[in-house]
Amino acid sequence: MAKLPVLPQTPSAPPGDSHGHPARDDSDWSTLEGRAPTGLHATFSVDELEKQLLEQTGLLHTTLSNISQGILVFDAERRVILYNAQACHLLDLPPAFLATKPTLSILLQFQLQRGDFGPEAALVGQSAREYILGGGHLHPPRRFLRTTPAGRTLEVRTRMMSTGGMVRTIADITRYVQAQADRQHLERLSSEMQATAQVGAWDMDFANDTVTWTEGIYRILELSTTDYVPSLEAMRCFFPPQSLERIAIACDDTQLQPGSFDLELEMVTAKGNTIWVHMVGSTQWRFSLPMRRTAIVQDITERKRSEATWREDIARWKLALESTGDGMWDLDVRTGQEYFSPNLLRMYGFVEKDIDQSIHALDARTHPDDVPRMMRDRQAHLDGRTPVYRNEHRVRCKSGSWKWVLSRGMVISRDELGRPLRMIGTHTDITEHKAAEAQIWQQANFDTLTGLPNRRMLRSRLEQELKKCRRDGHKLTVAFVDLDHFKEVNDTLGHHHGDALLIQATQRILGCLREVDTVARMGGDEFTLLLTEIVDTRHIETILAKLLCTLGEAFLLDQQQVYVSASVGVTIYPDDATAIEDLFRNADQALYAAKDAGRNRFCYFTPELQHAAQRRVRLTNDLRAALAVEQFQVVYQPIVELATGHIHKAEALLRWEHPQRGSVSPGEFIPIAESSGLIVEIGEWVFQRALEQVCRWRQRLHPQFQVSVNKSPVQFEKVDLARSRWIDQIRQHGQEGNCLVVEITEGLLLSHSDEVIEQILALSDDGIQVSLDDFGTGYSSLAYLQKFDIDYIKIDQSFVRQLVGESTDLALCQAIIAMAHALNMQVIAEGVETAQQRDLLAAAGCDYGQGYLFSRPVRSEELEALVLRTNRGVTPMRV
Repeated sequence: MAKLPVLPQTPSAPPGDSHGHPARDDSDWSTLEGRAPTGLHATFSVDELEKQLLEQTGLLHTTLSNISQGILVFDAERRVILYNAQACHLLDLPPAFLATKPTLSILLQFQLQRGDFGPEAALVGQSAREYILGGGHLHPPRRFLRTTPAGRTLEVRTRMMSTGGMVRTIADITRYVQAQADRQHLERLSSEMQATAQVGAWDMDFANDTVTWTEGIYRILELSTTDYVPSLEAMRCFFPPQSLERIAIACDDTQLQPGSFDLELEMVTAKGNTIWVHMVGSTQWRFSLPMRRTAIVQDITERKRSEATWREDIARWKLALESTGDGMWDLDVRTGQEYFSPNLLRMYGFVEKDIDQSIHALDARTHPDDVPRMMRDRQAHLDGRTPVYRNEHRVRCKSGSWKWVLSRGMVISRDELGRPLRMIGTHTDITEHKAAEAQIWQQANFDTLTGLPNRRMLRSRLEQELKKCRRDGHKLTVAFVDLDHFKEVNDTLGHHHGDALLIQATQRILGCLREVDTVARMGGDEFTLLLTEIVDTRHIETILAKLLCTLGEAFLLDQQQVYVSASVGVTIYPDDATAIEDLFRNADQALYAAKDAGRNRFCYFTPELQHAAQRRVRLTNDLRAALAVEQFQVVYQPIVELATGHIHKAEALLRWEHPQRGSVSPGEFIPIAESSGLIVEIGEWVFQRALEQVCRWRQRLHPQFQVSVNKSPVQFEKVDLARSRWIDQIRQHGQEGNCLVVEITEGLLLSHSDEVIEQILALSDDGIQVSLDDFGTGYSSLAYLQKFDIDYIKIDQSFVRQLVGESTDLALCQAIIAMAHALNMQVIAEGVETAQQRDLLAAAGCDYGQGYLFSRPVRSEELEALVLRTNRGVTPMRV
């Protein structure tokens, strides 16, 4: 059979009948099977036959070109011999490909390779997958569905011809499938809605004696749709007699006034449970006889129970109101008339004649700021949107003062339309409670000493300011302020003077800022500034310079002048960071840099500070492992007796040789060890090494040899109770306490901690001598030197470094030496680097010298050799 030319597809109706059902496979394909057209007779002439054939061919051509279905015709060898344009469109096949008359196997292979059927033909119905994957060699299924990669649903029908050929139709039934899915979805929604709302419907046909229930009725009556068939007679058993009577009366009324009925009735379920239902429906009448009755039924059992509970609660509440001391009110919602109990009137200082008995009387005395919220809360309850009315507001008393009250109430009756009729409630005086709340809020958000915002309030304000900055494109400055030497003032003069200084400092800081700026106290002597609406850094520097200047002026505390300074760390949003924690961290790093640079200055955050902070963190982590892997070592610097040049003393000094960083300065890692608390364990390790060494030197060098050990204030504050006292360990080595000298700082003498003071005094009791390190740089006084048994005073190297004849430093050294000797103390001068310094100190009566002139800190064996060389004529003791 010759292939018909493929014509453009014209619009047509979707496959199927007018109801959207798929087209039936009842087409007459007789002409394609080779049978003669109807009415053709053998006596026709050849011309007539050709003419008739052309007419049939034209008709077939027109039909195939305009139907909505795709047509594929295969011969007995399963080769495509005929197709239409719709087949190319629905199957997305190139007409040129079909024009080559491919076999069914080639066609299916082409579609499989292109992925038309999905992986393992998953887009094809189960019944046809084996057929598709088998290349069409099996017997074709009569009908199957498949989905295209584009998501369309196709119905494929196949019919075999007597000649051995095959006709295949392809119909797009996507709309039908979607409509079916939508219908099923709506049915599920309807079922779920009825189940959620506990609603069902029934239809009673009295003429035909039939009853129809929805699933909701079965659910309400606790029945199964498979086990129960409703009937008119059987339905009566679900109604108690009183309910049947009410139904009869309601239905009789409808004969006079045809329409709907609306009833709330009791019913009994199949399981014997009593329930309440709301039934709304209508009855159709004919010749005074009921013909049909339809009703919507809702289970309202829970609502009825709630109403009963509510009525009980109202009764109990009214009883409680009669016995309470609160003020009671009773409102007629329709008229606005309101009854005020005597207690309520007395609460505001009124008697009955002083005030109108209406809702407007107290509303007019409500604080204007509280009225809108009170009205909203009241209306919400009247509208049924809240179970009770509750509101806190202020009422102006007869005296003119304001009183905070808690007003609570409830609507106790409504009309048939649900409109409120009567509402009762109480007023409770909560003035003291509100004052306590305000105080708690104040304490939670503000510093009790200075009245400044605390850390919590600061964060809240900073969050708001950052939102404004992001919105307006402004900058913001966060500055950490720390008062220098405040601890010395606090420890020396007492906490009450320290508090007075903080209050004065607060006023000075506030005086340097604008109203838009914020200052908060973070605790102790730490403050934080938020400087907003910053145009350029010059404005910041003007404020901070003024701040440093005013804080550097004298503070008058009980007729005593005290001087402190301030260190300030500054970071800028958004230049340095955008998150709150990052800004705080940056400001803290900048503050650390300002203190490290000498204090009494401000320092901006820089990336280098971040790197330094990260280095400190890494060093802290490395410090934790340094002891275990033996990275520390103890070196010793000799302390020389200036009168003779002999060496019978040495100071133990800690050194850290990092495997990657090399030698780490004590000035870098000791503060980190102190801040992290690791100094306690490290200090104990140094003590053990020094004790072992001094035992050896007392045997080898001199029986009275001493080693000085530095003890950090942190070691005094964090006592490890699990460790034995130093004197006990010394005695276990067969030595007396005087084999060691403990070096402490001046600041430790100022401690108000009883435990620290007891430890310092215990050293002397144990025979361990005490040396006051870096004397002259701290805040100590003669009173503290007399309070504790100090054996040595070490003149700080800052006084020795520039020591020359007739200098101020020499005068200071002479004064310190004279004072120490007068107090029966010996003096050690640190940092002696020249012979001139040694000679001047010796002439001034200084007892000992320590410094590079004599020796740098060296290993124990080097110090031992140095002592032997220096102490000529002294025979060392041997082990």
